[in-house]
Amino acid sequence: MRYAVLLLSLTLLAVNSGCAASQTKPSCPEAGVTEAGFPAGETQLASRADEIAWVSCPPTLPAGCEMAVLEGDPKREMLFTVRFRIGSEFEMKPHWHPRNERVTILEGKIGVGFGDEVDRKNVTWFGPGDYYVNAKDAHHFVLADGPAVLQVTGIGPWKANFLETD
Repeated sequence: MRYAVLLLSLTLLAVNSGCAASQTKPSCPEAGVTEAGFPAGETQLASRADEIAWVSCPPTLPAGCEMAVLEGDPKREMLFTVRFRIGSEFEMKPHWHPRNERVTILEGKIGVGFGDEVDRKNVTWFGPGDYYVNAKDAHHFVLADGPAVLQVTGIGPWKANFLETD
């Protein structure tokens, strides 16, 4: 009986508070729930794939590359997540990073090889959903034979130190 009274009281409280649960946008500011469904006062991030603002990669990266910073700042000492969109026939010459680089492939295929020269015969290919970590200071190169989207997470400052300059 107590359980039934408690359940009825909670139901009436929710109905009378004017909060409505929607499949698309739960919202109840009085209860501290925002339009995105996150508790008020909490730092939450949400990125919709179709709303990402892509910009050209810096000139230090190969042409045909776009990027979007999803979290943090890759130039500062902090956690960051950057999404890269690359065109076909992409090649990032041998380079290394001062910290580990965590990579998730979202679309297409990415080839990764290790060493001081590009060697297409010694490449491991990764596809959508695959994940790998490039260890700090590891000399590696990246290839794509078609369009691809990948996501990199790490601790900044992020930098690609190329072995040779063209």
